[in-house]
Amino acid sequence: MKKRICWLMAVLMLSAGVAGCSGKSGNSEYIPESSVQSSQEENVSEEESSVLSDVSVEESAEHSEKSETSEKSETSEKSEQSVTSQTSVKESSAESEASKTVSTVSKAESEVSKDVSEISVSETTSVAPQESSREISRQPSKETSKEISREPSKVQEVSMQEPEKPEIKQEENDIGGISLYNELFNTANRVTVNISIDKGEIDKLQADYQKYTGRDDNKKSDIYRMATVTFNVGSKSYTLEEVGIRLKGNQSMEPFYDKSGKPNICSFKLSFDEAFDDKDDYGTSAKVWNDENARKARKKRKFATLNEMDIKWNISYDDSNIREVYATKLFEAANVLVQKISLSQMVINGNNYGLVKIYEPIDKTFLEKRLPESAIGGDLYKCMWSDCDSHGNHTGNWKGATYKLNNSYGVQDNPNGKKYNFNLKTNKKTSKHESLKNFLNVINKSNISKSDLERVLDVDYYASFMAAEYFAGDPDDIRNNYNNHYIYFRKDNGKAIFIVYDNDRTLGITYGLNKNCAERNPYSSYAATQGEQENPLIKNTISHNPLSSLAYIRDKYAEKLSMLSKTPMLTSDADFNKMYNTAKSNYESIITPYTRFANQEQNFKFSLDGNKNGGNKSNMSFEQFRSAIMTTYAKSKP
Repeated sequence: MKKRICWLMAVLMLSAGVAGCSGKSGNSEYIPESSVQSSQEENVSEEESSVLSDVSVEESAEHSEKSETSEKSETSEKSEQSVTSQTSVKESSAESEASKTVSTVSKAESEVSKDVSEISVSETTSVAPQESSREISRQPSKETSKEISREPSKVQEVSMQEPEKPEIKQEENDIGGISLYNELFNTANRVTVNISIDKGEIDKLQADYQKYTGRDDNKKSDIYRMATVTFNVGSKSYTLEEVGIRLKGNQSMEPFYDKSGKPNICSFKLSFDEAFDDKDDYGTSAKVWNDENARKARKKRKFATLNEMDIKWNISYDDSNIREVYATKLFEAANVLVQKISLSQMVINGNNYGLVKIYEPIDKTFLEKRLPESAIGGDLYKCMWSDCDSHGNHTGNWKGATYKLNNSYGVQDNPNGKKYNFNLKTNKKTSKHESLKNFLNVINKSNISKSDLERVLDVDYYASFMAAEYFAGDPDDIRNNYNNHYIYFRKDNGKAIFIVYDNDRTLGITYGLNKNCAERNPYSSYAATQGEQENPLIKNTISHNPLSSLAYIRDKYAEKLSMLSKTPMLTSDADFNKMYNTAKSNYESIITPYTRFANQEQNFKFSLDGNKNGGNKSNMSFEQFRSAIMTTYAKSKP
């Protein structure tokens, strides 16, 4: 019992900051010798031992033989420490004071900034000192753990369990590496992409467009033409010779010039590892590499960890210019996988083409940055609209990636006009699509069991993904138009996770679709652009009438919605306006291109205003959207 009293007194002195035998406070870095087990490994245990060592060993032995009463403790008369007066109290008083200490620290548990070890000391005051010394630094209370894991913005509350992220090491042929990647996609940095391309290569780009596009099968060229590209990122400059460049887009793809010879504003894909030596693509002009090591180095060349980069112009006429970028931050807040996007000025042959967005491609390198090594190696599919069957034959029956059994899958072949609802991007030569076929078979059952679904789907991630998709309000996504996303089957457990892609219709941008997702219930059984929801996964999990066996997923989805609705990104306009003002400061002076392009319908500008009633080509402001969707959500019920 007296050992227990000594232990209680030690706790009191720690919480009160009583001086130890070194003459320093309880937070002293001084570590006295101690016989307490594991004290050298646990900092908090060392502090306890420094106090316990002041108590006479003989006194402890003497009192251990006496009955457990409330008599006073005796200490050495020569002691100059305040421990004497502290240990000469009654056991009942000690227990009362210890209770006060526990109460005090219990209040402190609600503060994230409190030290974990201090909280744990209070919680284990009734445990023997040696046992407590092991428990103190091992784990705090459950309540404390929850508090400590929270960020001030509460962003982490909405997240799935964040996967282990591997360390990204700079490869030999990677220019700039991960540090440049972070700088490139930091919206605070001013970025310029300066493309120098010979007229002969531009003529080839134009010929590629005229050869492969504008036909019923929607063919397009995969052939890259040659350019020199200089990136200015902040105060640093990087020049890469022989970079591949080609036109990019599906229905939005435009030729370099219109029929009258006037330039168009175009979207491009850059390739940093193109060798230009494929004779099928380049014929007699194919590059001849006399040095095989130089060719191998080229095939491994990366810029800021990227093999490729996409460049898109402001086709949705978002006058804030940042909504797609801001949407990526919302998805990242939910720990949903999404490509990095940032702003840049584009210059071609010395002519200012104005403000564009640069994109990280979704590929194996993308996955390696975000998932543990054990998860890498699975099948990755880009999901979209197609009229092809799984043999690549055009049926004339266009449909989106509805996740029905009649959806097509295969390896996209642009020159031959073959693209599918699920276009395989990895394991192109080896995959037999077993993971995808198994997934489709499971979710199309008439009565899906919980165990079967959890075998093929990361349910917690799916709930986070769908919650983030709802608040992004994209009418052209997996839910509303069966479009613009990727699905990946992890190598380690085979489970499906979804990746966000092409968010240029988010947060109130309805240009070209005019479907206001801000006024749609998050549990709606309908798809905004398609009517009755066709995706069986969505119908059976988060709609108003899910399968009874899967109703728990709707509850999980509701929880994710609730937590995400509390993030500062949605509760006010402050974060959005801050990003907008930074972008405006960096790029307002260059947003007007050197010419009015042939395909340009509006003037490019910076503005926070939106036109809510402008017909099929209107946008609403972010403020209007945020207010509307938060009002809709507040009225919604599962």
